[in-house]
Amino acid sequence: MLRKSSTFEPMAVTTMVLRSKGTLISAGVLLVTIVSVTFLLNTGSHKIDMEMSQQDTLRMKPQEHYFERNLSHYNPSEVLLPYTENTPDTVHVLWCGLKWFEFKHFLSLLSIMKVQQPSKVIIHYWDDNKVLRDRNDYNLWYSQLLDEYYNIVTRSRGPTAPDCENNTIMMENVLDILKNGGIYVNDTIVLTHHLHHLRKLPLSVGVTNKNVPVTFKTLAYLVAKKGEATSEKLQSLRGDDFSSSCAVSDSLEKTNTLPSVLPTCILIQRNIIPAKIMETKDALSQVVRLIYYGSTKVKLPDWSMDDPIPNIGHMVLLGGYEMNLLSYLSIRSMIHCVGAEAMYIYIDVEPKGQWYEKLKAEEPRAVFVYHEWPGTVFGHPISDGSHASDLMRFDLLYRFGGIYVDWDAVMLRPLGHLKGYGFVTNFDWPDWHPPYPDVINNGVSAGKKGSEFLRKSLMKFRSYNPKGDWYYMGLMMPYKLYEQYPELVKIERKLQVICYMLKCHPVFSLDITMKRYITSTVLVLTGKSCLLPFQCHKKVYAFHWTQPSPPELLNMTLLQTAKGMFADVGRYVLSCDRKKTLASLVGSHQL
Repeated sequence: MLRKSSTFEPMAVTTMVLRSKGTLISAGVLLVTIVSVTFLLNTGSHKIDMEMSQQDTLRMKPQEHYFERNLSHYNPSEVLLPYTENTPDTVHVLWCGLKWFEFKHFLSLLSIMKVQQPSKVIIHYWDDNKVLRDRNDYNLWYSQLLDEYYNIVTRSRGPTAPDCENNTIMMENVLDILKNGGIYVNDTIVLTHHLHHLRKLPLSVGVTNKNVPVTFKTLAYLVAKKGEATSEKLQSLRGDDFSSSCAVSDSLEKTNTLPSVLPTCILIQRNIIPAKIMETKDALSQVVRLIYYGSTKVKLPDWSMDDPIPNIGHMVLLGGYEMNLLSYLSIRSMIHCVGAEAMYIYIDVEPKGQWYEKLKAEEPRAVFVYHEWPGTVFGHPISDGSHASDLMRFDLLYRFGGIYVDWDAVMLRPLGHLKGYGFVTNFDWPDWHPPYPDVINNGVSAGKKGSEFLRKSLMKFRSYNPKGDWYYMGLMMPYKLYEQYPELVKIERKLQVICYMLKCHPVFSLDITMKRYITSTVLVLTGKSCLLPFQCHKKVYAFHWTQPSPPELLNMTLLQTAKGMFADVGRYVLSCDRKKTLASLVGSHQL
């Protein structure tokens, strides 16, 4: 059976919305959407005037929050300060502890790059406390930042890290870093406003709690001129002496309305992931979407039936193959249950067996196309069948459009409205590849010709590693792209029910766990089978048996006599008739 491929990806192409890989985009075009409206800040006796007048605010569109207008909307004179008043325009981040660089840390650095736009960011670390990589390479955020931004640099503070939980020691390190002046930002703080106006002052401190003396854990940011950042001065600060008190992420999750004026910074109290903020409407999700995607709007996939997914099918059968009953049923399901105009099967050696002969004799729409083994991709040799299959399905769908099915999957009904999306796929079984929230299984997938998601998937093969894990390019890489570009892909949870070890996992049940699954006879999740009477063809689009293939779908005699869901699926495929399928589509206006 053709399985999914994988490779280690040392640096993903990019998760930034600021530019395409290798091409900087002007700040006025895509460096967008976070306005630098300075609001009244109390810094002891200093009052900072608002940069936008009330009149300007009234001229804004009612539906447009000030946070969305322009990124870092300041004049050069605010940044390019005279030497005598200048606090260096360098941001320092201190990394300490054996931990992953998670999405919350990425958001913090991304907000610095987008909102503050400093001349340089220095990430300070200790040699024995470098950023950890999780074994499945989900948290690639750190390498993506270093790959994307030329002005992020790293600097070692020595071979051995101190006690990262010791407030005193860690604060001493911050003050030492700022002895010549500069800006410090905590690695879990997201900036919603630039700090350039504070560089004119000797010392400005933002905290997460104004009601307690400042410590390393409560320090959000520190802006200081040379010689001003001392322990004595920090300890003397109380209440209104602080420049700002950050909002906390929990409070923003409790409302769907962004405050009329956001605090300068937000403390991200726990890790979040892109999938949790794509479509949720709370204020925190809006802020995170704005920083990550460039807009507060809910991220939904683009849909249009002007140029729908072509009603043709694709299957890859390289390497010589004795066609079995299940692969015959798979091809037949595309022709008769979906009503495909043609089903293209790509081979480099002619298949054998009775089911191959039956297809040639009975199904003129089953077209066997000679296709050479894809020997290389971007100069990397391909030596594994699953890797070749992954590459070919992306390539075929990108060039021709249509529906791709693995030989061990059967379709139950046409795609209908799904043909309006650029690319359609769904999730695999959960909890196999932590800390991935999900992975994508393209064993059944569909796309328009020239789909941008498919193009980006193909470009990911630039970093293909033939010795890498078999599942990376097939399952994990597409999920990372989905996080990055949710508008390019439709996750249809009912596209395929995936069965592993003869247990089927309906990912359309949001609370499903590995212990809740469909067996061949019963749907454990709800306590009843969807097949009594058989109704699965009305609820899901396909079934996919990744390993092993059910015995009743490998033997016609057993298929005709066996009881249970798998046999019912096979018999349903045999009962499909292309003319009736197309007639039903005409009646439902789905052609």
